[in-house]
Amino acid sequence: MEMCSTGLDGSVSLEEAVAEYADMLFRIAFSVTGCAADAEDILQNVFLKFHTKKPQFNDAEHVKAWLIRVTENEAKSLLRFQKRRKRLAEDAAPLLPEARDRAVMESLLRLPPKLKTAMYLYYVEGYGSAKIAGMLGISDAAVRKRLEKGRIKLKEIYLEESYESD
Repeated sequence: MEMCSTGLDGSVSLEEAVAEYADMLFRIAFSVTGCAADAEDILQNVFLKFHTKKPQFNDAEHVKAWLIRVTENEAKSLLRFQKRRKRLAEDAAPLLPEARDRAVMESLLRLPPKLKTAMYLYYVEGYGSAKIAGMLGISDAAVRKRLEKGRIKLKEIYLEESYESD
């Protein structure tokens, strides 16, 4: 896939940003909220902010980092105004056909938002801890600590669910 190109003035068109990053941003929003409809709403808000603010960027990585940060912030805002929902299974099922993958995703969705985002970016999107730190505006050590806590908590949740289903 071709990376978004910044113009001479540092601008990127909305169409380029949507084409390049919408799928990834949807998955990030979904991993935080656990609801496809909420993830779609978040995506609309992110691209509306992108269009209205018309931020200037240094390069394509700056565009991606800005969009990820805004997506995470929008997801956190949504969670502040809504109670956690138990709609995980029906939203995750169509995205993950394998039963084991569904179980892992359901466990991931039960993590606190800070841990979910770090785990998703690291394990699903394949970013390194230094890159995630830059995207989230935290230290590399904080990312590694979130990954460590996330792995421990994910294992606890997954094992708890396994014992409940037996």
